[in-house]
Amino acid sequence: MRRLLVSSLLVLSAGCFAHRATPIDSLPHVPVSAANVQSVLRPGDFLFRYADPSDPVDGQIINALIHGGQSAAQATSDAVNFTAQAVRDLFRIEEGRFSRALASGNPNALHMAIYLGDGRTAEAFGTGIDDAKVNTWSLFAPYRLRTTWRVLRHRDPQVASAVVAVARRWATGRMTYRVPMEVFVRDAAWGGGARTSAHEFAASFEREGGPPSYSNMFCSQFAVAALQSAVAHRTIVGRGAALTPAAMDRLPTEARIDAVASPLRVYTEWSASGAFEQVGRIVISP
Repeated sequence: MRRLLVSSLLVLSAGCFAHRATPIDSLPHVPVSAANVQSVLRPGDFLFRYADPSDPVDGQIINALIHGGQSAAQATSDAVNFTAQAVRDLFRIEEGRFSRALASGNPNALHMAIYLGDGRTAEAFGTGIDDAKVNTWSLFAPYRLRTTWRVLRHRDPQVASAVVAVARRWATGRMTYRVPMEVFVRDAAWGGGARTSAHEFAASFEREGGPPSYSNMFCSQFAVAALQSAVAHRTIVGRGAALTPAAMDRLPTEARIDAVASPLRVYTEWSASGAFEQVGRIVISP
């Protein structure tokens, strides 16, 4: 039963990656550590990571990058220094996985996080069954060493700032992790259900712990909800308009997506919207 629960929770990676065939060397690849993170990432950045369902070991969720055909959680004391060639090799391995995930439309290919600043993220995540929830996490914890991510940055700094504000308020641990079964059975196109949920997210912008009717979320759901709340606060509330379900149709393109979309769908939609800059690729280093 415990293994079954773990297997279910592994869907945490609920996936998404790559909107076009991007040459592997067309985006910068940067080793990021606590020493240089402030110069590479900005608060409000959205991070997308490939996560193979076979990556975590029993009793853990997303704990280590598959490397050399083995899964190993890297302890800080075991971490190695990255050479330029090692970083290129790591990204070459990851890029192949991203490409295969995109080609197959695998919704379990990616995990999403929101960067808050100071080496912290907000995300629906867990290192085990007991702590899987919407909370804040360290980007430099031992189990994340050598993981690789792509970074999307909203072109409006005020939207990014609002995303951070709402993510901090919601990521208190009140909401637990949700197994994202909807990504397999529900269309993520904009419609009545998406409009209703976006309205609740917008109305909960200042609510500690997140929207009251949501006791759990999965990774991309949390990220989309935070963006919708932030954008609605800026483009609707900030302009003095009434916050109604119908008003959600005035959200910009990148926010008009059902929050149950997989990270695969989210990355595709956001990359195509023109609202985000593809910042590059990072690898977490000691």
